[in-house]
Parts: sequence; structure tokens; C-alpha cells
Amino acid sequence: MQSVAVFGAGVAGLTVAHELSRRGYRVTVYETNAEPGGFFRSARARDKGNLPTEYSWHGLGPWYHNVFDLMKQIPFDETGSVFDRALSRPVDYGIAPDRVAPHCPDRHMFRAWHMFRMSLLDRIRWGWMMLKTWASNRRAVEAYARRNAAEAWRPTMSELAWKTWRATFGPWVGSDWTRVSLHHVGQFFRKNLMSGDAHAHPADEDGEAWNHGAGDGWLLLRGPSNEVWFDPWIRFLERNEVRFCWNEAITRLDLGSNRRITRAHLASGTRVEADHYVLAMTPFACADVIERTPALAALDELRSFRPLVQDGPHTQVSFRIAFADRIAWPHPRSALVLADSEFNLTLFAEEQAWRPEIDLGEEVQSLWTGTACAGTVPGRIFGLPVERCTKEQFLSEVRAQLGACDGLDFLLREANHGCGIADFRIVRMEVWHEWMFSPDGIVPRQPKWVNTTNTQPFQPRQVTPVPNLLLAGAHTRTSADLWSIEAAVESGRLAARAIDPGIRVLHQFKPWWLRAISGLDDLAFTVGAPHALDLALAILVLLVGSGLAIPLVGAAIR
Repeated sequence: MQSVAVFGAGVAGLTVAHELSRRGYRVTVYETNAEPGGFFRSARARDKGNLPTEYSWHGLGPWYHNVFDLMKQIPFDETGSVFDRALSRPVDYGIAPDRVAPHCPDRHMFRAWHMFRMSLLDRIRWGWMMLKTWASNRRAVEAYARRNAAEAWRPTMSELAWKTWRATFGPWVGSDWTRVSLHHVGQFFRKNLMSGDAHAHPADEDGEAWNHGAGDGWLLLRGPSNEVWFDPWIRFLERNEVRFCWNEAITRLDLGSNRRITRAHLASGTRVEADHYVLAMTPFACADVIERTPALAALDELRSFRPLVQDGPHTQVSFRIAFADRIAWPHPRSALVLADSEFNLTLFAEEQAWRPEIDLGEEVQSLWTGTACAGTVPGRIFGLPVERCTKEQFLSEVRAQLGACDGLDFLLREANHGCGIADFRIVRMEVWHEWMFSPDGIVPRQPKWVNTTNTQPFQPRQVTPVPNLLLAGAHTRTSADLWSIEAAVESGRLAARAIDPGIRVLHQFKPWWLRAISGLDDLAFTVGAPHALDLALAILVLLVGSGLAIPLVGAAIR
């Protein structure tokens, strides 16, 4: 029986432990925090009336094949798995501008074009750029991954449509629109609209059995993340004899003369010896560990960690607004993007998806979770971006941006007998406790990494030049190709499969016709030509033009 030491109890690390423990390996997980979950975890603010809080607002898309497959293997209770019992039905999305009433939210994000404030010409130009990102391989990784998505679309769209479109990047794509790449945005929406096989869900208290497939909205957990996913998962892993060591941080590794890791050193002074070592931590933590082991830092695959984290942590601050009154929404499970918010705010009322028995906190009847996704855009009150605000300034900006949004107020009045946002009493406002505010800027206790225009070429593989050292995490290369929960699970399975080839990994779907066009574009990109679709369009225009010119020339001769 071989031993495996996994460092990190986030989604990727727990996936490694899950897969290998099921196949008879002795697995020990070492986690810096006192609880599992990483960037997906939740907590209870005991000093704030037992308020449930989340690191961020999370969603699960129809292309999360490895995630759903994994959830089916984790018992929730005696009645079903986490997949059966802990997932909501799809969320409806709406975009609320400041000065115009919004259109009703819709789970099919592109069915209501007016929601994006796009003209017909905007849609055509937007769609052409999007299609080119879908129909490319090398160009996507080597060119589009280095190009900012907002700037790429800006020349092709009206100012109003462009501002509305970029506002969706944070809430939907999960990244700051000032840093996210064209490749990232394009692949995100392709996967949602072309996700492959649908996922069948059983009947529940909300209705009959249903399918979650291409073009459908995202799912949420039906309670705080740790309470409905990670706590059942940890219990399951412990029954499979996985051992957990909390509040244990790795500091460095020892590389032996045989080019294999011989031991790991923890901050507590403990030395860990195992047959296999898996680093399933943030890339920032991995970079630190590797630098403390100079022999590792000299290896090609591991030398890339410093450029991988060159853009620093992603500032995406989550907050909670707890109301003393029950607030209705015009549609069930409605999420809202504030189109004109400087901080790129998104909102969701948790009680829309959570089970009725979930405690929202003392005196709380409605609990909104919000996320500020743009960290560098100045706010409207203090003129400071999120990353430079104090906690009080941040919350004041959030209040101001919510209060100025007529679209949000319109939806609330429509569903609450004329009562708007100012009519509901706020019990408390809370920011995820690990964000530390100071005059020198905001700092996360656990830095979050996301894809940017500078990081794609440096993503490492799970297998390293050291035979018994493996990497796992959404920052590694996967077919998901985007920082996401799906990438975290896929990377965990890929790392585990490097130890045990019998482990199954599900890959992303891409239609045959897109694969064919992408192959042609690879040839065009190799010779420095424009995109294959642009070439095809140019040829079509020439042919049409020639067809019109021939009759005119004939008429002139006659």
C-alpha cells in the first residue's frame, strides 16, 4: 500500500484524496487552514449573529462534468448523494442598469438580447469576434490569451453595449474585466452553450426530474458550501481512512540524489515522508515552497511559477447584506449584474436556493451575497478602487452603487408591492473575514489566482520532472482551460491518474465543425495569415463582388 501526502484541502486536493483512497492508497491531507474548501469554503460569523458567509459567490455550469461525476460519489445523507440533494435548479440571470428598468432575468443568457443593450450591428460584430475565439487552437493560446477581452471588443461595439457586455465578465466569467483575456471569455461562453451531454437530476420539492444541459443557467449549492458539500465529503473521506492534519503549512521539500522527493517540512517542525507528494495549494504558496528548494526551482516545469503569479492575487471581495424583512424577487433564483457599477457588483439572495431549514442568522429574513469583481476601477464616492478602500469605504461604495441602480429598485418594487430597496431594514453588512483592509491596500489572507493576459503560457502540467512530485489546482493545464471548480476537480483527477492510471478523467466537449475550422486556422496562424473565418469571409465577398461585376461589364460591352 503506497502512501500519498497531499498538501491543500481545497477542491483539487480533496479530489486527489478521494480518487486515490478509493483505490487503496494511504492518503494524508495537510491543510494550512482549520477547515477544508479553499476558495469555495464558507463559515459562520458567530460574532455577527451566526451569519453564514462565503469566500465568494459560486456557480456550477453545465460543462462541469468532472464536478458532477464526483458529487454523485459523495453521500449527502441516507436519501442520496451531494449531486442529488445539494444542488439547486438553474439560476436566472438579469442585467440591471442604473437609469433604465431591466428586462426580466432569464436562465438562457443570450435569449434576451435586449438585456445587453446591443443593436443588431452590435450583435453581429460581437458574434463574429466570439466565433473566432471558439474556432481556434494555437491562435487562442498564443494570441487571444494575451489580448484583453474588453479592449478586443471595444472597437466593434457601441459604447453602451460594450460597457454592458464587459460588466458580465466578473459575475459570469469570474474575473476582473480589466485583466481577463479574450481567450478566457470566449471559451467560457462556448463551454456554456456547447457543453456536451446533459446532466439528469432527480425530482425534488421544486418539481419533477429535470436536465441541466447546454445553454441552461448555472446551479448553486442549497446551503453554505462547507455545510452541504465539504462536511459530507470530509466524513466520506475519513470513512475511507483518509487522515487530515489541520493548521499544518508546508515550508519546503527535500530533493534526494535520486531526483525524487524524500521528505516535506512543515511549519510546525514536522517532517513528512511518503511515496508520492501532491502540491494542491495556491500557485503563490507553491512558488514559495519551490523557491525554498533551489534544486526544484531550477527545473523547467517548476521554474514557471514566478511568471505564473506575476499579476498577483485577484481582488474579488464578497460581502453579505442581511435584511430583517423577507424580500421577494420577480422570478425564482434570480441573480443580478449591476451593469453600471464601478465595482462590477453581482447579487444573489441566498434564500432563493438554500433549503428552508438553513439558518440565515439572528433576525435575518433575507440574505444577499454580493461580489465586487473589478478591483482597479475607482468608485463613485471616494474615487478609490476596491483594492485601495478601507472596509468602511468599501461598504459605503457598495451601498451607494446599489442605491443608485434603478434597475434593481424596479425589480424589487415589482415583486414587493411597490417597496424598493430603501424600504427594507438592513440588520448588518459583512465582508468575508479574510480580506484585510489597510491604508496600504487590501490584502487577502489566502491569495486567489485567476487567468489573466499574462499567465496562460506558464500554466504547469500535473506531472513534474520529479517522478514522485505532482501538482493539482485550477492553475494547472486542463481541458477545462479556465480557472474554475471544474478545472480544480479535473486537475485533481489528472494528478491522481499519474499515480494510478485506472482513474477516470472526463474531458470537455467541442463540436466536430469547430474542431475542423480550428484545424484550418492553425494552418493560417502558422503562416501568419488572418483567422480562417476572416479569410473565408473575404473570399466570399470577392466571389459575390465578381458575380455582380460580370453582368455589369457585359452590359457595358453591349
